[in-house]
Amino acid sequence: MNGLSVAWALAERGAEVLVLDKGRIGGGASGIAGGIVRNYYRSEPIAELVKLSVEMFEEDPEAYGFRQVGYIAAVPAAQVDDLVAIRAQHERAGYESELVTGIAECREYLTWTWPDWDAPVAAVLHERRGGWADSMQTVRRLAEQARAAGVEIREEVEVTGFGDGSEVRTADGPIPCDTVVLAAGPWTEQVWRMLGLEPSVEVDGRRRPLLEYWKAQEGEFALHGAGLSGRAGSEAPVVHLDQSGPLRSDWDGRMLVEGAWGIYFRMGRTGTGITGGGLPVFLSRPRLDPYGPENPEHGAEPAFRDFFVSGLATALRRFRGRAGDWQVTPAGGVVSHTPDNYPVCDWVQPNTYAIVDSGHGFKTLAIGRLAADDILGGGEPLLEPFRLDRFERGALHAASKGPYPWT
Repeated sequence: MNGLSVAWALAERGAEVLVLDKGRIGGGASGIAGGIVRNYYRSEPIAELVKLSVEMFEEDPEAYGFRQVGYIAAVPAAQVDDLVAIRAQHERAGYESELVTGIAECREYLTWTWPDWDAPVAAVLHERRGGWADSMQTVRRLAEQARAAGVEIREEVEVTGFGDGSEVRTADGPIPCDTVVLAAGPWTEQVWRMLGLEPSVEVDGRRRPLLEYWKAQEGEFALHGAGLSGRAGSEAPVVHLDQSGPLRSDWDGRMLVEGAWGIYFRMGRTGTGITGGGLPVFLSRPRLDPYGPENPEHGAEPAFRDFFVSGLATALRRFRGRAGDWQVTPAGGVVSHTPDNYPVCDWVQPNTYAIVDSGHGFKTLAIGRLAADDILGGGEPLLEPFRLDRFERGALHAASKGPYPWT
């Protein structure tokens, strides 16, 4: 996402750009991502960035495979203050959203769309401009636009190192260049070491890894005779549901989670079935290659099926007692996050610029345009909060009270 986006923007501004991918474009995290587009972040600096990203999708939604169905965050009492603050951020950024607070008011709001909604929540934030994008369609659109702007994309070319600042070494030989832009996603740590950089930062007086790795647990779920359709008749919005706990199995009633938990779900790509995910699993030293379904370390945990369908049954009564009827295709992948779970956009060497997306690619599509201005124009104010030295300065981004590491 970020590599193709910045390549396109750089070429439009007159640069000669070559993109290298050791496999195929979209062969990593971007190609199998859930593609959810939302502005549900507690940190204010990212609100404007996500707004710009949504505007990019709105320029040609069909080409990107963008379904602007909306995004609903429904949360318990402990997270009401988060939603109030996020709604205020949206207003300052000029990004439309609707906030509802109060248990009775939220139930009325949600049951208007889903009469069988049953999960108690204390606040709802509805972003009507959010939704989801088809991951590979978006990747192909970015590649198409980049090539049209003059970018050369070389696939199956693995970077093996860097020279004295004027070349990139590959398995096929060296390539001279003036500037290197890194957008390696979960492979950032490997590239960092090729540059002779230590992939760690100082946070609160101690060294921490630049990236931590999480396994995103997701899947495709099909249940005969039941879906996400509601009273409005149109495609249902993406839903993010957090609960303060507990969660019991819809299969046999046993305790699955005693504390806080959350799930997110939307309609499947074909308009049937449900695509969704839940709490990620921390990974200490994951094996990144091969990436995705071919790697058994990347798939959802065996317990994920019961967790997710039980969460759906908590949200909507139509799914109660149906745990054994679901057809499930598990999915997942490894995502990498910075210490405060927000992106890094900065020069890391005199001619080397890095975009470390921290797993937010589809929400931060506009980083490419901003980074191109940063690289060629000598600065971009909207990226100042995302500099690498923020960790040492203690200028970390605000975190929410939700159970997910990336909100």
